[in-house]
Amino acid sequence: MEWIKPGVKIDFVGKRIYFFLISLALIALSILSFLWPGPNWGIDFKGGTELRLRFKERVEIGKVRALVESLNLGEVQIQQFQAGLLEEAEQGIDFLIRVEELKQTKEKEGIKADKLISDKLIESFGEGAFTVLEVNYVGPKVGKELRERGAKALLYSLVGILFYVGFRFEFRYALGAVLALFHDAIISAGIYNLLQREWSLAIIAGLLTIIGYSVNDTIVVFDRIRETIRRTRRGNLRELINQGINETLSRTILTGLTTLMALVFLAVFGGGVIRNFSILMIFGLVIGTYSSIYIASSLVLLMEDIRQRRKSEEQKKEKK
Repeated sequence: MEWIKPGVKIDFVGKRIYFFLISLALIALSILSFLWPGPNWGIDFKGGTELRLRFKERVEIGKVRALVESLNLGEVQIQQFQAGLLEEAEQGIDFLIRVEELKQTKEKEGIKADKLISDKLIESFGEGAFTVLEVNYVGPKVGKELRERGAKALLYSLVGILFYVGFRFEFRYALGAVLALFHDAIISAGIYNLLQREWSLAIIAGLLTIIGYSVNDTIVVFDRIRETIRRTRRGNLRELINQGINETLSRTILTGLTTLMALVFLAVFGGGVIRNFSILMIFGLVIGTYSSIYIASSLVLLMEDIRQRRKSEEQKKEKK
């Protein structure tokens, strides 16, 4: 299935200066979003209590959420999943409950969040209705370490992609791809900040997924450009880049649309972490597709123009 007919000639890189200016403005706005309003750090990064329970009978997640939120412990995250044990007696419904680090008050001094939650659920469902499987406490120091490790994971992935693309193509392609990936990650994160959605470890995974999706899209375009250069061996680089992008445009649009449909359904019908992940991925998909078409290849052309200009200047100096 081809939406873009063969032979179409759209000048994608001809207007590259305007798209560069748009992208620079978006990057500046995204960087500012980390200062104001700033990231809305979730429990994973700012600390809190994690409680895992197993109910013997099926209970509504909405009722559990309402009971926990009535304690006013701050931000609440609740996930429900089926216990997958073999023995029937051990089966049940598991809940993973996360709440912010409990701020002590005179009434609650010395009482931990997991104790308050357990007592509230016993009051509603009765003694023996559930079993506490695990309790974990995440302090602010651990949250800071997780933020640092998440940033390092993003940085290492970009460095790895730089070496991979440089080995497979040329350094100008590698640099163009990595700059485009940085462009995708920072703008996606900036939009997510502006929406004040919660940051969790799943969102860091989402940024890594965006980088992986975008580099795959970019490499497909780069591969077609390289094939076009080998096949034709004529025409300037600008024309060959435009031809390569036009030839892969149908594939890029179809892949993006099918992925987008799945993400929209997840964002609409998913809840909690899944919804936040899907929202980030939607923006990342749109920005990544845009950068694969308008930014990555244009950066390659820009670096080639700079290289040719320097070469021309050196030749003039040699003649003098």
